[in-house]
Amino acid sequence: NMMMSAEGTVLRASVAGAIYMKTFLTGMPNIKVGLNDRLSEETRASARGVDVNASAATSKRFIELDDLQFHQCVRLNKFSSEKTIEFTPPDGEFELVRYRVSDGITLPFKLIPAVKELGRTRLAVTVN
Repeated sequence: NMMMSAEGTVLRASVAGAIYMKTFLTGMPNIKVGLNDRLSEETRASARGVDVNASAATSKRFIELDDLQFHQCVRLNKFSSEKTIEFTPPDGEFELVRYRVSDGITLPFKLIPAVKELGRTRLAVTVN
């Protein structure tokens, strides 16, 4: 989702996404899904009060996930402490997590509309 001014500057941008799983595993297996290591390390460094931009080993950009909504099978305490999604999956297809990202979004392309009135009942719209 994006809102752009008439001059072409981005006013607001966000990405809404979800991770879906389709599982048919026998028994009650315990599954762990890890997030990007850079996300984990920079989050831990920020929590300790360390300037993540001062370290050459870490990237200057990281992804901050907003509005995380987990499926009921996810053990939330593991995500809080280790940034891993640990769960025992139900059979079939289900939504594991829903998220939103609103900071640090780079746009892959821009659409610039040009609207021209051709009369009282006609418009010409060109999208570059």
